[in-house]
Amino acid sequence: MTAQRAGEVLGLIASTTRVHQLCYGDFEPPRRPHGGALPLVHFVAPCFRQPFGEGSSRTVGDLTCPARILNFVLRKTLFPRTGYRDGFTRIQQWLIAHLISKMSFDLWDLIVSKIEDTILESFRGHRQLPYAHWITLLILRARPEPLPAHL
Repeated sequence: MTAQRAGEVLGLIASTTRVHQLCYGDFEPPRRPHGGALPLVHFVAPCFRQPFGEGSSRTVGDLTCPARILNFVLRKTLFPRTGYRDGFTRIQQWLIAHLISKMSFDLWDLIVSKIEDTILESFRGHRQLPYAHWITLLILRARPEPLPAHL
């Protein structure tokens, strides 16, 4: 299944902005959750309580209420983690800033990148694949014939 077809099945809006690429650049998978580039201060400032500037703390406790809610939603959907629950990784900062700023980004690319990281690290680490339900949906919707009635 192509990325374009997967986006159509999931109802995603196409975008050329790849948040994973912005954060990690050309690092090969598996990319570390605490690695990557920090977003610029002016880009993430709307996510944090003011005054916010160069050298300001970037923890979950420093987030504005809307950014905190978005972070909670991301932690329950795209970025579930079993450890370091209070952490606010660089990729989370990029995503929250895009969402707060209402900037579109390529969600399918983000999902595929997370799957790559999970597969390549699963041989050595403890990452989980949180997208099994989305993959199942894609497979079921991509089927040309209807499902049997008992499913």
